[in-house]
Amino acid sequence: MSLLKKILIATGVLILLLIIANYGISYWISQKLPSVLQSEEKMPYNISYRDLDIDLLRGNLTVLDAALSPKDTSGTPMKNGAFGKIDKIKIESFSLWQLLVNDKIKVQHIIIEKPEIILYPEENKYHVKGKLVKPFKNTISTETIDLTEGKFTLLDSTDKIKLQAYNIKINLKKIKVDSSTVKNNMPVKYSSYLFNCDSIYYQAGSQYHITTEKITLSDTSAIVNNFKLTPELSRIAFAKSIPKEKDQYRIAVEKIHVPNSVWGFVNDTLFVHSPEINLNKVNAVIYRPKMPTDDLSTKKLYSQMLRELNFDLQIDKINLKDSYLEYQEQQSYDREPAKVSFSNFNATVANIYSPLHKEEFSTTSLDVSCLFMKSSPLNVHWTFNIPDQSDSFTIKGHLQNVNSSTIDPVAKPLMNLTTQGDLEQIYFTFNGNRETSNGAFAIRYENLKVKLYKKDGKKENKLMSAVGNLLAKNDSDGDLKQADVSVDREKSKSVFNFLWRFLQEGLKKTLLPKIMTKKD
Repeated sequence: MSLLKKILIATGVLILLLIIANYGISYWISQKLPSVLQSEEKMPYNISYRDLDIDLLRGNLTVLDAALSPKDTSGTPMKNGAFGKIDKIKIESFSLWQLLVNDKIKVQHIIIEKPEIILYPEENKYHVKGKLVKPFKNTISTETIDLTEGKFTLLDSTDKIKLQAYNIKINLKKIKVDSSTVKNNMPVKYSSYLFNCDSIYYQAGSQYHITTEKITLSDTSAIVNNFKLTPELSRIAFAKSIPKEKDQYRIAVEKIHVPNSVWGFVNDTLFVHSPEINLNKVNAVIYRPKMPTDDLSTKKLYSQMLRELNFDLQIDKINLKDSYLEYQEQQSYDREPAKVSFSNFNATVANIYSPLHKEEFSTTSLDVSCLFMKSSPLNVHWTFNIPDQSDSFTIKGHLQNVNSSTIDPVAKPLMNLTTQGDLEQIYFTFNGNRETSNGAFAIRYENLKVKLYKKDGKKENKLMSAVGNLLAKNDSDGDLKQADVSVDREKSKSVFNFLWRFLQEGLKKTLLPKIMTKKD
């Protein structure tokens, strides 16, 4: 037999043996793989699939129509825990040696296509680390995971949607899960991640739901488009549903952008650091019904709130651009709410932090430029020092060119008066702390007349209006009319109520005669 014929026969036999081995080993792996996945005593899932395709030469494995369900609910109609189905799982460059010797699946790349996961509530609180991570600590390791076209749904105890995300895309690199990482607050280690989804719905309790459009998150940045916090109840229904006074919020943000950030844990303490957060076109409406019983609990000032945070927060700057804020306060069901609006609202907040793990404490500041009641330029500068136990702060403001007709929607419901004329300039310096305040108020006005109303806010008190206009000068003769103002803080009210009462006192002292500013 010639040498060539021997080589050809040997080659043919080798190829045949490789084909037989490929089918044999593939069959063995298809039988072995389920036992590997189920062998962990703490593995809480049943895992099945329709087809398994193995390419030993390339080290690739493809699973079609995979399904996931909790072990303790198999064969019963009970809905409890995580259920899922996945169109396709492709594993590239897997290590046959690790599977044969160590019962571990070690791969370079995992691609998960069209996963759909539904998470039902459990009797015991669902623990992500215990349920999703620990069972795989000795089973799977991979360099890269790509997930595409995913859908996730979290249901509550009545099968209503609590959280839902569509068209999820995830990329994770250099993932590590082992017996050491599962003990940490972050049980999965990775070098970088990228998360995208088209939209999110979240039921934030019984009074609000949150929606977003496209979200892009990475290990260093975040972009959220068209964020909305929407009340479940109308204003009147909300007012009738609460036992004590409480604000209702309706907030929309066209774009939230965090261009750079870092977060994690140091000795079990969370840290969140970012040099900048940008909020574009915020539209916020705050409604306060005064009909329910007063909430007499002490309200903390912002410096105290930040000082008492139990994690390490450091945000160098927050920018609000081209925004709109409106505050509504309703005194009774039969009266329309007073409305104060701030349009073309641009603001910069600097040095927002918690004192934890800090050696230097910068002054926190807020600078605002906007239009008051859509027509009058307003500039505000607000400063405070977070570590200051007295919670001292200073708010300085300058308001220009206020036509009286623009403030009547506020003055009539809250002060029982309307005005005619122009408020040309208003300056104020408001120095406050957790106990009291003092400062200066100055105003220049022209052709001002007042009309006072009785307590019901409907009928004019003609006598008091006549007396007021008789005794008060109807203009300031081109000069600033000034007054020193002091107001004690009502600790059950917010800092904005504190500021409003200071301004209200300043207006009374400068516009009305002393005989009409007595409390009785």
